[in-house]
Amino acid sequence: MNSFLLFQNNFKMFLPEVFLATCILILVLHGSILVSAKEIGSPFITRSLNKLSVLVLFCTFLLVQNSNTIFMSSYQGGFIFDTLASNSKQLILLCSLICLLISEDFIFQNKINRFEYFLLFLSSVLGLLFVVCSNDLISLYLSIEMQSLCFFVLAASKKDSSFSVEAGLKYFILGSFSSTFFLLGISLLYGCTGTTNFDNLHLLFLEKTEETSFIFSPIENGLICISVAFFFKLGVSPFHFWVPDVYEGSPTSISLFFAITPKIVLFIAFLRLFQGIFISFSEFLYFVTILFAIFSIFVGSFVALRQKKLKRLLAYSSINHVGYLLLAFSANSLEATESLFFYIFIYMFTSFGLWSILLLIGNTYSFGKSKTLLDLASVAKTNPLIGVSCILALFSLAGIPPFAGFLAKIEIFINALNASLFSACLFALLASVISAFYYVRLVKVVYFEKCETQFFLSEINPMISITLALSTFSLVFFFINPCFLQIFAQKMALCLF
Repeated sequence: MNSFLLFQNNFKMFLPEVFLATCILILVLHGSILVSAKEIGSPFITRSLNKLSVLVLFCTFLLVQNSNTIFMSSYQGGFIFDTLASNSKQLILLCSLICLLISEDFIFQNKINRFEYFLLFLSSVLGLLFVVCSNDLISLYLSIEMQSLCFFVLAASKKDSSFSVEAGLKYFILGSFSSTFFLLGISLLYGCTGTTNFDNLHLLFLEKTEETSFIFSPIENGLICISVAFFFKLGVSPFHFWVPDVYEGSPTSISLFFAITPKIVLFIAFLRLFQGIFISFSEFLYFVTILFAIFSIFVGSFVALRQKKLKRLLAYSSINHVGYLLLAFSANSLEATESLFFYIFIYMFTSFGLWSILLLIGNTYSFGKSKTLLDLASVAKTNPLIGVSCILALFSLAGIPPFAGFLAKIEIFINALNASLFSACLFALLASVISAFYYVRLVKVVYFEKCETQFFLSEINPMISITLALSTFSLVFFFINPCFLQIFAQKMALCLF
């Protein structure tokens, strides 16, 4: 009997990942040949590998889209394939595809002409695909480490910039520290239960009994360690100190990727691990999560008021929004999880619009340096359509109607109130008023700030134009008719209940 037949279905489920890994190996050979041909030159390497990477991600997206598996567990329960994993993979590939398309000109202008950049980018996407379908603590840890190692190098990919190297070093040190907590938590859980599989842990902790009550204390310690590791990766306050420095020091094309894609993946892994397995520890877990959510909203709202640099401001804004996502997680219901996914989708659309504008902004006196709030001055006069897109995205982040960001926030508040989280909702509502101030301040800078230096917008890439147009349209359309996104979010949430 052919032993391959035993794993034929498992192989079919991993076909998109196998295809992506094979293409990465082929691109290694392609880049090695081009980089050794001095007469071709580095710009050709950048353009060709960018287009090939886009093609690879698009083909991988089609493979995931055409997978008709409803539910399957493979490789001794180490990985799971369901609607949540399939939809998450589509989101990851779509976000990565957009990031490459809109950042092509930025990569070329900043002379990031090393072909390893695209190989590491694709390898990190491969790691993210493994994260969302992991059904075991060991496979989850290895998948997270795979994408993290790529992120460390990508953050320091601009070798001629000391800020980029510093960002990569800080990310590496603190990322390794969080991985230590994750391993410690896995060790405690395995020492108490003898298993790391999610399904086995779910059956074991389905109901507390007197015979198993003596082991819950070390398990709670393990949960704390794993939670701390996830909070480090997500940039939850007070474990957020690396986020502004990494966003600021990394190339803008990489900061764009960091700001959107990993948050989607890590929240899905966090939900799959905690909401589906450790339901017996709900009171303990959700109390801790509410505290971190409130602290993140507080830090993201008040510390951002003092920021003068755009990327640091967006970093603290992301910390603020992670706090709202944790508030939805703390509500612990199907509707709250649905609102969490809906909020992630709206945040994704809004972030693409803002970061696209950030890729376009330039200054004749400080090109290539850190962008400050003054770099937004006169954007509306230079290109009125970009100015409109900018203020609509800012209003949506602030939660001002009639934009989709308001609808996403109000859903989270309603579900949190239904879960009797009155104090947390009151604090979050007050903090959202504070955070609205610095978003409105950016609107004032865009339209009314006087600037003595000469600012300009780079030549607009067609893909950036399309991304800005779709982002702006989505913020209005999904406020009027959010049914499509809500159904999509509900399908993903149902996999956890």
